[in-house]
Amino acid sequence: MDLGLKGKRALVTGGSRGIGRAIVETLASEGVHIALCARNESGVQEALNAARGHGVQACGQAVDVTDGAGFAAWFESAAAELGGLDIVISNVSTRPTQVGEPMWRDALETDLLHHVRLSQLALPMLKTSPSPSLLFIASIASVMTQLPPKEEAYGPMKAALVNYAGQLAARHGSWGLRVNTVSPGPIFFEGGEWDLNRVKKPALFEMAAKFSALGRLGTPDEVAKAVVFLSSPAAAYITGANLRIDGGAIKTANY
Repeated sequence: MDLGLKGKRALVTGGSRGIGRAIVETLASEGVHIALCARNESGVQEALNAARGHGVQACGQAVDVTDGAGFAAWFESAAAELGGLDIVISNVSTRPTQVGEPMWRDALETDLLHHVRLSQLALPMLKTSPSPSLLFIASIASVMTQLPPKEEAYGPMKAALVNYAGQLAARHGSWGLRVNTVSPGPIFFEGGEWDLNRVKKPALFEMAAKFSALGRLGTPDEVAKAVVFLSSPAAAYITGANLRIDGGAIKTANY
């Protein structure tokens, strides 16, 4: 299938590892020019080199997405370097390191307000594209009520993000913008959270794998392929959707 992506311009946050890195490389393999950011400069450079290996233009730098002014400055420069944007994928998330109210504030900044700031920056730019797409990476935690105590803020923020994306889809569809979310379940990649759990918490790792109807964890590539399809002109009539990619871990009908 021709996704109609060749020559498009995409911006991806959190694009240096895991799901974000897979999205960057999948887009680049389709001929999409890339701007990306992440916290680690060496990771950014590795991702840029991988994208350029597909013969596309790629730019990026290490950015703290919770720094509103710094993030906005990077966004403007990246969009200018690409000559505009057709696709924006908001992927950054956080793992809690604090407890109590500080944990909630950290989750609010990274797992919700960052996405809001990015959408506000992206909307004027996307209006110039003939096929604009805005996509948020959420989580199946948005519908789960049994989460680890240290992650109790994570699910509510993801639920708010899904709702926010739906509002944007309804509000801006009249000028052609499509807004969707993708909600992954547990995703395994080397050096990631579930790789650490495999070593440090093997019982939890096995339980998470069995939770899926397919009996295993997912991979970044499996998420990235769906994200890239939803961001492409091939998905021109899909907006306001929240696609679970969890191997059937959530045992409810997804109306």
